[in-house]
Parts: sequence; structure tokens; C-alpha cells
Amino acid sequence: MELSQSVIHFSEKGLDTHIYRVMPAHRLFEIFESKQLTLVQPGKWDDPFENLILKGLISGILDRFPASKVFRNYIYGQCWTLQRESDAMWRIYSQDKNGVRVRCTIRTLLESIHHFNPDANLESIFIGKVEYLTQKDLISKLTSVEDIYGKEAAKSLLYKRMEFKHESEARLICTSGIGETQKLSIDPNKVFDEIVFDPRMNQHIYKAYSGLLSSQGFGNRVSKSVLYQLPKELRGNF
Repeated sequence: MELSQSVIHFSEKGLDTHIYRVMPAHRLFEIFESKQLTLVQPGKWDDPFENLILKGLISGILDRFPASKVFRNYIYGQCWTLQRESDAMWRIYSQDKNGVRVRCTIRTLLESIHHFNPDANLESIFIGKVEYLTQKDLISKLTSVEDIYGKEAAKSLLYKRMEFKHESEARLICTSGIGETQKLSIDPNKVFDEIVFDPRMNQHIYKAYSGLLSSQGFGNRVSKSVLYQLPKELRGNF
């Protein structure tokens, strides 16, 4: 399967786009230990406008696509962002100041998933950019769908209200699986090309985490964000 077929709402150069994910530090080390990403059912996402089709909340959808009543229990997602860094992302996803941000390209992530999951249905795995719409346009978009299987089901999870545009979100989506989560094997040492820790993290903890990553064989860039650090040109003035 061509990787380009797994990308939704991106340009032709989309495979080389950097995407980011902020998570608690212990989640990162779970990924290194298990060598797996964990995708969850969209029903667990907070926004009530998420997954409207598969929840059966769009009038007539379940009548047109009755099989979706079963299918909706076997679709999974994981949220990433196209935004390199922001104060909001750290404060939302690293409330205890113990978070970390990983970076990769869509290409390296998909290549690793395809390589380490030979028994998976690779035609059910997608990475898409979220499009942000007014509430009126969102409902119009979702009520006009012509299919609700495979790639079209993935697309239905890539529309959000304009109020969430600041998230600049991208999503890893799998439209087949069993259970409440879907685990996809990867090689984190090759997928992640940069790991950045919370700018507010205690320096001793940061050094310990850096050493732990090194012991895991991670050889790419590891740093602590300087988001809140004054430029060196200004430090002498205080």
C-alpha cells in the first residue's frame, strides 16, 4: 500500500510534515518499553461534537448505514498537533510540569507502523489533518456524507468546530480492531527525531530523564524547552 493513500487533508508533500504530541513523561517511557502507541475509541474524547456520525447523532445516518452501529465500536484515534510549541499545549497536557513533547514526520511514523504491524489491516490506518468549521458548516459536512466505512469513516473524525482551531490538530486513526484500545507497534528510537521536556521541569528530573532516554538507545536530540527563558541579550538587565 502506498503511504500517500494513508494521508488525509494534506498536500502532496504531507508525508514529510512534522507532527507533535505532548504527553506525561511516564507515557513516553511506556512507549519506549512497550514499543507501541495506544489509540483509543473517539467516544473517550471530550468534545461532544466529536464522532457525531458514529455516535448516531446525525439524523438518518444509522438508517443509511446500519452496519455503522457495530463498526463504530472498532474505530480508534490518537491526537497529535502541527503546532511546534505553545504555552497552552504545555499547560493543558503537562499540568504537573512533568510533560514531554515528541516530534516525528508523518512518513517515518507510517513507515514504522507498516513495518512492525505486518498482520494489521494497513488499509485501515490513516493520518489526517483536522479541518475547522463553523457549527453550521460542520453539521452540513457530516449530514452529506456518502459513505461511512474505511477512509470515509476516518474523514468523519477530521472535522471540528472553529473554536478549537488553536489546537492545529492531526490525528492517527485506525478503522479496525478489537476492544477499547488499539495498539500499534513502532520503533520509537527511529520514529521520534526530537524529544523536548516541559520548560518548567525541575532540572535534576530533566537530567535523569535524559539519561534514561540515552540508556534506551535514543540518539536524537533531547532538550528542555526554553519557552519561558529570557533571551541571553536581556538576562544581564535584571
